[in-house]
Parts: sequence; structure tokens; C-alpha cells
Amino acid sequence: MMLCLGLLLAPPAVADDSAYPGQRKPTEGFGGTVNKPDKVTELNLKKAIDSGAPIVPGAFADPFLLEETDGNYVYATNTASANIPVLRISRDGEKAEYLGDAMPDLPSWTKKGFQWAPATWARPDGTFVLYYSTPAPGSDRQCISAATSDSPTGPFTDNSTTPMICPLAKGGAIDPSPFLDEDGNPFLLWKADGNCCDLTTTIYMQPLSADGLSTDGDATKLISDTQDWEKGIVEAPSMVKDGSHWWLFYSGNDWNTGDYAIGIARCSSQTGPCEKPLDRAWQTSAEDAVGPGGQQFFNHSSGLRMVHHGWLPGEVDTADSTRRLFLDEIVFDDSGLPQRHDASVSDSDAEKGSWVWFAGAAVAVLLAVGVTLAIRRSPSTLDAKP
Repeated sequence: MMLCLGLLLAPPAVADDSAYPGQRKPTEGFGGTVNKPDKVTELNLKKAIDSGAPIVPGAFADPFLLEETDGNYVYATNTASANIPVLRISRDGEKAEYLGDAMPDLPSWTKKGFQWAPATWARPDGTFVLYYSTPAPGSDRQCISAATSDSPTGPFTDNSTTPMICPLAKGGAIDPSPFLDEDGNPFLLWKADGNCCDLTTTIYMQPLSADGLSTDGDATKLISDTQDWEKGIVEAPSMVKDGSHWWLFYSGNDWNTGDYAIGIARCSSQTGPCEKPLDRAWQTSAEDAVGPGGQQFFNHSSGLRMVHHGWLPGEVDTADSTRRLFLDEIVFDDSGLPQRHDASVSDSDAEKGSWVWFAGAAVAVLLAVGVTLAIRRSPSTLDAKP
């Protein structure tokens, strides 16, 4: 079943060369100005975490991590040289290898340069689905489409003739994030991109078909922009289950400012209802990362971890600036609220050269997201706490 709402009532499209919130000239991407396949970067993960530095050099906005047996694959929003840039982190955490473009060819109905926030599901049959947002046919509004591949490196192929989710009357759809329920049924989190045209922004959860290539029921509203700090924007959803609660993490405010931040909502199920326990953002700018957002989660042997992007101090939305990849540790306090702690890697892990935060045996997850560690093939462990 396809979802393409409001085609007759859609707001007028903007001109081809214009940009609305979220659009900008693509950055050079991972590794700086030289961004080509097989570029290998040595990692010192422990030093990066302890110092608050980005995990890898260069741009990696809207990150999504997929953990596989041969490495950890990280996808990001398009750059100047790739529609869907992808890098592989070695299982020992010592190297990051840029693999190039995971989807070099786009469907004929869309246009190049605006492929945002990809997220990948490893299907039980060993194949992969990549969800991404891209301009809708005849419009500059973004909608969500899906591509498939036999490999996490791609090439992913999108054989569709129209977008998979395209509510143009709501401003379009962006920021897809797959999620499996406790029975292994696939769902997709996404944002109605109303801030493109002075409409309400809303985050939805929607059931998918068994193959993940179409919707299989109506979308359920989880939250909308209701708090002052959000400035009319809620986006980049991801979900974590802790005990009897499902936690929806989202980004709010303007992405290209230091006011961009991460919010939380507590839900009674993956389809809601959800309520915001705070009257403020949950994570705001810090000394090491300004304007955090695009968060995704995974389990580490010592607890829950979060990857996200952020600007370096003094580089917010400047001509040559990029959003970089960061790591945090998340714990749940006595009241049940998630709290951000400085992440660390044990000395024994460091001596082994082990990148446990990406690859530890405790990762039997299925946590949403974009960002956002992809849904795994065996979603037997849903709780955020190991």
C-alpha cells in the first residue's frame, strides 16, 4: 500500500534553484577535500571519546549505523561526491574506510543533491533496504523512498516510480528510521516536513509490509512541535525501549544554528501515546559539539550509547563548516529519565584494540535511526539496558 497524501492540496513547489530549511550546498564529506573510495583513516577511538573530539574527520551529517559481521557501516546525508556516502569501521575499531557512494544511481523521478538522512534495515533474508528522503516528482518537497541491495555497501537500487511516503499536503516527509516491534514486525518513523512551508511538524510511526518496501497501514502521530525551544521543528526521530517505556528521541529547532538540540518523549508503546516529560531540550550545545542532532542508539557492554552529529565550536554554518560524528553514553536515572554521560572505553578494551561501542557482543539490538544502528535480523533484545 502506498502513502501519497494531499497531491491536490499540496503547497506550491519552490523554484529549482531555491532552498528551504535543511537545504544547503553539499559538503566535501568524510576525509576532507579528497573524498574517494578506499580512503582509509586510522582511528584512536578512546582518545576521541575522552577529548570530546569527532570520531572521524570530515562531514557526516544525519548518521546511521548498521552493525554487520565484517564491520560497522555508517551512512550519511549526501555530500558533493556521493548521493549516499558510506564508510566501514573495522570490527577492532582501528580503521575507518570510506567506501564511496552506496547509491550512485537515483530513480528518474527525483533529482540529485538532496538525498538526506539514509537509514538501512538488514532484512532476515540477508538483503538490505535503504530508506532515504529525496525530492518528489515535479516538486522540491522531500518524500521518502526505498532502495535494495544484496550488500550493505551497495550499490542500492531504487526501482520505484513514485515515492513510498509522500504527504505533500503536510510539507512532505523526511528522516526515515526503521524499527522492529517485539514480534519482529517492521515499522518506520518519519517526520512530516511542515517547516518547509509554515505548517506543523509532526513525527509519525507507520507499519511496513514484511519486505519493508511499502506501507501496511495508516501512520500514527507520536508528537508535534509544542514547546518553545523547538521553534516549530521536530525531526530526526529514533526510538529506544527501556523497561515498560518506549523513548522517542528527536531533534528540534533550526539545524544550522547552535540552538539545534535533542528532545525526548516517553511513549506507552511504539505507536504511542507519547508525552514530553521535560519543558526544555534534553541535550543542548556543549563545549565539544554545538547544535547536536541526528541521534541514533546502540547497546554497549556497559550500557546504551548514542551517535549524533554536531558542529565544532566556531564553525556553525560557516562557509567551510561540516557536521561531524560524535559519541555519548546514555544511562537512565532513578526517576527513569535518560541522562547523557561522557562515554569511555575501558583500558582492557583499548589494549585489545577493540571498538566495543560499535561491535560488542551485547549488541542484540533493534533500535531505530537515522538514525538511527539499524534494525537487526534477530530482534530478540529490545531493552536499552543490557
